[in-house]
Amino acid sequence: MLFLFIQMFLFLKYFLFLCIENLYYLSVPIMKKVKNQSIKIYKRKCEEIEILIYYRMLLQRISRHLSPKEVSFLMGKPLDFMTSIETFKIKSILAYDSLVMHRVLEINNLSAMVHLGHKISFQENAYELHVTTLADRVIYELYKIDVEQDQKVMEFKLIDIRHDIDPHTNSTMNEVKKIRILLDEQIDAGYFKEERQPSEIHALCCVELKQYIQPKNLMLVVDELLQGSEERRIVRHQTEYGFGYVLAAHAKSTENCFKDPKP
Repeated sequence: MLFLFIQMFLFLKYFLFLCIENLYYLSVPIMKKVKNQSIKIYKRKCEEIEILIYYRMLLQRISRHLSPKEVSFLMGKPLDFMTSIETFKIKSILAYDSLVMHRVLEINNLSAMVHLGHKISFQENAYELHVTTLADRVIYELYKIDVEQDQKVMEFKLIDIRHDIDPHTNSTMNEVKKIRILLDEQIDAGYFKEERQPSEIHALCCVELKQYIQPKNLMLVVDELLQGSEERRIVRHQTEYGFGYVLAAHAKSTENCFKDPKP
């Protein structure tokens, strides 16, 4: 009987040791995952239709695998422009910017931005956007704040990739090389003697290289050309509608085209 009791005791001791050990190793990845994530919260008070349009805009960007910086670049805007819209720092934009954004995101009409026939409330509500950045993805969760009930109601949840991580390094390098050769040829052919919009340059690359070009790879090559030698250097020229690119030698003559003629 005593021998059986000792065996039972040793078994329980060993079993508990294994449980504690496994619990430790299981908790390590969980702790690391929590440690590597960051959450930012952005707040806004607006009407429901604005949130519907915001949702469609965000969904379209994610669906097209574009980063906020890439959309901003193609629009000819500062690279933080779309991020400022998505985090509610910019609450309204010009009609022209809206049209350009629709073109970049391939939104053909307004009906694609809202639910037709959906009963929309024009009452202003408080909203919170929670942006959670994980090791391999970014999660967007929008909540409507119900002040009376003291609770948050989720409006939507969207998951985006981490655009700052490139899992296809070799293919990226090959694509950048192709873009670099093409734009060098275009400089020799006089393409940049006239001001070119970013979306226009991107469309040219897609057509000439017979493949879809990642805007971020075009951005890398354009940045190189901005630092090029004097005779081959392009400059970023700002107009009332956004940035354009032109050869440095032709920048002043292009600039004069945008000045009002003297009476």
